[in-house]
Amino acid sequence: MPAIGREGSEVLQDTNDAREWQEAVKSLLTAEIRDRANRELDANADFLSTVHASVELFQNNHDLIPGSKDFDVELANRFAQMAAPYELRVEEKLQGYSIPVQPLVDSIRAQLAKERESAAPAAPAAPAAPAAPAKKQDPPQAAIPSKAGNSGEREDFSTLFGTIGLPNLQI
Repeated sequence: MPAIGREGSEVLQDTNDAREWQEAVKSLLTAEIRDRANRELDANADFLSTVHASVELFQNNHDLIPGSKDFDVELANRFAQMAAPYELRVEEKLQGYSIPVQPLVDSIRAQLAKERESAAPAAPAAPAAPAAPAKKQDPPQAAIPSKAGNSGEREDFSTLFGTIGLPNLQI
């Protein structure tokens, strides 16, 4: 067997020698793997930070997630336009942004709130005309139970997962 910690080879005398040699090799390999993993982690720290920031962006802003009940298309479009110069792309796929973008989202959201508030019509001076009777909805189809959460619709997280390079991931 090759000697550990010195040049040459080593003759193993019994099972205890073999066990000690195996433990020494195991500890050397473990140390080498840890060292390589730490070097790779350090080399990719900026990219990992960008990916984490992208995930947090969608966790903190449900109104930016297409297909969600809170999705605000105008906010998403304005944000995409304003943040475009700061995009970080890998192989043409958006991975995140080179700056913290949460302040941009907050600013655009505040602008939209002001615009929507000022664009809202004032209270009508004259009484409004009576509303048309509501259209009667069809009852649920027979033999198919109607349960909350059984709509068959799935939230689309492709934009979120696309930021980390997994646009086709389904939950």
